[in-house]
Amino acid sequence: MRGTRVLVALGLTAIGVLAVPASPAHAANSPTFRDCSIFVEGFDPDYVQISGVTVTPQGTLTVPASQTSVQVKASESADPGDSLGHVTLNVVVAGPGGHARTLSGAAVGSIVLSVPLLVSRTGKTYTISWAATFDNGNHLCPSPQTPDNTAPNPFIVTVT
Repeated sequence: MRGTRVLVALGLTAIGVLAVPASPAHAANSPTFRDCSIFVEGFDPDYVQISGVTVTPQGTLTVPASQTSVQVKASESADPGDSLGHVTLNVVVAGPGGHARTLSGAAVGSIVLSVPLLVSRTGKTYTISWAATFDNGNHLCPSPQTPDNTAPNPFIVTVT
């Protein structure tokens, strides 16, 4: 009897009667990644990601003193039709001595901003705050709609 149920389920799935959701592509927050999925992880998996940094075993972000910038990317999900949506990214980098700089950009699909590290000296820390808008302005992150990022969750980068 169990074999019959499996065959029926497989047959119904093949003709589109039984909808079994595929495993969503997502990753929860990590030191370099902010999950901006709507309502639940993996549903409309938009994200913000920092690159050009090293993640220590403790999960902190570092850059060498010789490095003058990092990159922050905001990307629409790869869902068919959704990745054509407009995305905006605003970044504020606050560094040693109260120096701060704001950068903004917009694109279709994804946007990458090169974030300058204004005073790159060993031991100095940068706070890289961000805000993104996905789905042609209908989906803000951080926001109450994004469970992993309901409030600001900046990237903290230390010069080594």
